[in-house]
Amino acid sequence: MRVIGHNLDERTRFPGAVFINRKGVTKVSVSYAALMTGRPASGPPLTWTSKYDSLTFNAFGRDFPDGGLNEAGLFVGEMSYPPSKFPADPDKPAMFVNLWIQHLLDTCDSVDQVEASASALNLDGWGWHFLAADRSGGAAAIEFLDGRVVVHRGDSMPVPVLCNEPYEYEMKRREAYFAARESRTGSAAEEIPRFIQAGEMIETYGRRSSGERKEAVDYAFDILAALERGGTQWSFVCDLQNGEAWFKTAATPKVKHVALGGFGGGDPASARFLNMDADFSGEAGSRVEVYSPAANREIAERPFEAILRISPEFEKVIERMGETRENLVGRFAVYPETTGR
Repeated sequence: MRVIGHNLDERTRFPGAVFINRKGVTKVSVSYAALMTGRPASGPPLTWTSKYDSLTFNAFGRDFPDGGLNEAGLFVGEMSYPPSKFPADPDKPAMFVNLWIQHLLDTCDSVDQVEASASALNLDGWGWHFLAADRSGGAAAIEFLDGRVVVHRGDSMPVPVLCNEPYEYEMKRREAYFAARESRTGSAAEEIPRFIQAGEMIETYGRRSSGERKEAVDYAFDILAALERGGTQWSFVCDLQNGEAWFKTAATPKVKHVALGGFGGGDPASARFLNMDADFSGEAGSRVEVYSPAANREIAERPFEAILRISPEFEKVIERMGETRENLVGRFAVYPETTGR
C-alpha cells in the first residue's frame, strides 16, 4: 500500500466536498484573473479531454480541487506558500492553480508528466507549491520561486514531505536541528517543526517490522494529527495503489471512506459529490450524490463566506474591481458547464 496524507489548515471553518470526476470530459483552461474579473486571459486557451477518473477534495466547486488522486495512481496536492511567483510567458496558456491540479489528474499518470506540465503553462491564483506522487513510487515537490520552476525529486528529495516553506529551506533547517539536538537544553515539550516531525515519523514507520506496524492509513492519520498546530479543517489520506481515500473534518471528525472504483463506469454524465462535513462514519458510497449545477453553486458559495470571515476587506476588493460576490461565485460555479462538454 502506498499512501499519502494532507491537512488543510485555515483560521476558520472551511467547508469542502469530495468529487468523483469522470474520464471523457472536454475542458478549456481558465485563469484566476478571468474568474475574478470576467475578462478572458490574453494567452492561448488549452483544451483537453480527461483520460482518467479522479477523486478530489474541493473547496471552490467542481474542477477546482485542493488535492486528490486519479485511477492511474497519481496524487497531486497543494500547500500554501504565499511568496510563490509563477513564470509568465504570453505565448503559453494561462490556468488557475486549482484547475491545474484537476488538469494533471485528468491527463497524467506519472510525476514525470506533472513536472513537464509545470513549465508548459502560465499558472495564477493563490501562492501555492505542490506535492506529486505516483503509484510507481515517484514523488516530487514542485515550487515556483522568483518566477522559476524548482523541482525536488529523487536524491534531491530525501524526505517525502512538503509543508509551508520551500523544500531547500526545510532541509537546511532540518540539518541544523539535528546538529544542535545533542546540545539542546530546552524543554522536552519543545515543539518540533512540522517538516522534521513528519519526516521522523515516516522513518520510524519504515524501521518497524510488519508485525509492529499500525495499518498505513491509521499511521498516516497519526502523522497528520501530530502536525496539528491549530486550525486544521480537513485531513485526508489517499491510497494510490487501490484508488481509495479516507477523510475527516474539524466539523465532523468521524473518518469516512470512499473508493474511486465504487461508482460504475466512466460516463461523463455520472460525476458525483459529497459534502465533506456530512455527519456519519465509515463507507460514503451510498451517500454520494449525483452532481448538479445547483449543488455546485452552493458548494462554491461557502469558501467565499469563509474568506470574508478571515479577511473582511475582501468585500471591498471585489467592489473596487466593479464586481459583486454573486457574480464572482457564479463564475466559479458555472465553469464546469461552460467548457465545451
